Amino acid sequence: MKYRYKARASDGKIDVGVIEANDTRSVVAQIRKKGMLPVSIEEGGGSVKDKDRSSGGSRFSSSEGLFGRLQRIGTVPLKDKAVFFRQLATMVRAGVNLGSSLDILAEQTKNKILTDGISKVKRMVDGGQSLSYSMGKLPVFPPLSISIIQAGEEGGSLDTSLERVADFLERQDALKKKIVSAVTYPAVVMAFSLFVLYLLITVVMPKFATVFTNLKIELPWATRTMFSFGLWMADNWVYFVLSVAGLVAATIFLARWGRTKPFMDRVKLKLPIFGDLIFRAGMARSTRTLASLTHSGIPILQALDMTSRIAGNTVFEGAFKVLERSVRKGAGLGETARNVKLFPPMVAHMLSVGEETGQVDEMLNKVADWFELELDEKIKRLTSILEPLLIVFVGGIVALVALAIFSPIVTAIQEML
Repeated sequence: MKYRYKARASDGKIDVGVIEANDTRSVVAQIRKKGMLPVSIEEGGGSVKDKDRSSGGSRFSSSEGLFGRLQRIGTVPLKDKAVFFRQLATMVRAGVNLGSSLDILAEQTKNKILTDGISKVKRMVDGGQSLSYSMGKLPVFPPLSISIIQAGEEGGSLDTSLERVADFLERQDALKKKIVSAVTYPAVVMAFSLFVLYLLITVVMPKFATVFTNLKIELPWATRTMFSFGLWMADNWVYFVLSVAGLVAATIFLARWGRTKPFMDRVKLKLPIFGDLIFRAGMARSTRTLASLTHSGIPILQALDMTSRIAGNTVFEGAFKVLERSVRKGAGLGETARNVKLFPPMVAHMLSVGEETGQVDEMLNKVADWFELELDEKIKRLTSILEPLLIVFVGGIVALVALAIFSPIVTAIQEML
């Protein structure tokens, strides 16, 4: 049986031809023996590109309702990206040509943004472009994954590179969920406490204030202050909510604005309790990123530059830039890391060991594993400590309000007796 194939040679050129084989797996094996990367394989004649135009192409350009358009607004979760790369790696390893694999994944992917991205990549791949080049043209796919995939294409191990990208994204997603879980519990309890406090101050206390005023009971200073604040909140709660929303918006703006972001990033790392969590998460993410890049065969200077650009924190970015400049001058990673305040001594030691043994990527992975383990333990301890503290906080608020209300009542009863 004859198969028409399209493959990419080691120099990047596209080779098109016909191979006689029993199945597509044999075709893939023959193409790889020639030192080329399969791009598409079609039984007999015909063009994959034409089939895409006649069948799949119209699927994405058809008109859709408002709900479908709304689904294309937003971002793609890391978990969805990881699943996509994992499935693509499985199909490529099984011998399915790249165009068909992308077509299948575009059909079964539920996220509309990712579906559009996959379909665009497929059209570019069918047009003779490499997978890494096609993904690099779309913001859906992270830059780090593009570099790893490109290294896999050049080394003839695309399936392994795709698996590596999936592993990396899954770890990043797990790390992100750990941080969210650590912040969610205290945030929910605090929000609920403030809501209860709001109801007590704006609904309950004004009624007691009216009763005490009619009874002409002399109120303690604390009670008068709380009643005044409650009456003000009942009439001006809109201004209070807008002030809080404005404060949150201003904080977010300052954290993202180029001129104030370095200062805010430093403040994040110095926050009580949560600063240490942010530091450990940042170290785990950065070292894991550098390990994935170096393990994929990307030059160390390029890997350090990419790690600094996707660190997400200017403090980490500056530290990895220092490493890059020093390595460019011929210095060792471990030696330089010892002089950078951000890196703990353990990180510098592991880097030195990695350089001596030629296993920098493995040492970096061990460092990332250690920081993730420490982050887990820190979150567990934080949760166990915060739970009683939050209970005491909520109880203290309720006790304060109750004392302000019942103190004048007790005083009035004592005067009557």
